[in-house]
Amino acid sequence: MSRNRSVLRVLLVAAAATAMSLLVCLGAGRLGVGPFGVVVTEHQPQLVIFDPVADPAHLWVLVAWDKDGYCSGQFTVAASETATEVRVGVVTSREHRRGDCAGLGSDGTAAASLQLASPLGDRAVVRDADGVRLPVRDVWTPHPSAAPTPTP
Repeated sequence: MSRNRSVLRVLLVAAAATAMSLLVCLGAGRLGVGPFGVVVTEHQPQLVIFDPVADPAHLWVLVAWDKDGYCSGQFTVAASETATEVRVGVVTSREHRRGDCAGLGSDGTAAASLQLASPLGDRAVVRDADGVRLPVRDVWTPHPSAAPTPTP
């Protein structure tokens, strides 16, 4: 009978040690430490792009991004809406340390998807952190820098 108790005690200690190790790893991962970690960074919105034809209530909020690429869904953003403006909060990036993905190209910017409750219309888009009005680009209107240069 005492041998059974000794074996049971050893099994309980082993199970408890395994559970504690798992909890430490998960806790470290949530804090962004260790191989399972998530690195969370915040970025200020710089530019907004939208398509008034396909979905006038959907915005792409662009931020400066100096890495080679990023994963789909990596960036999130929230906004508050009034009848006259859309106030855009910080864009949050969640990079998984060991989470490789196909990756999206980066031209020095990355984008977060933002679905509004109603179409943008004539409302101003404002960066919530400092009240600066953000430039809004319609995908159907070419950017001035993309215009062809006249040849003599």
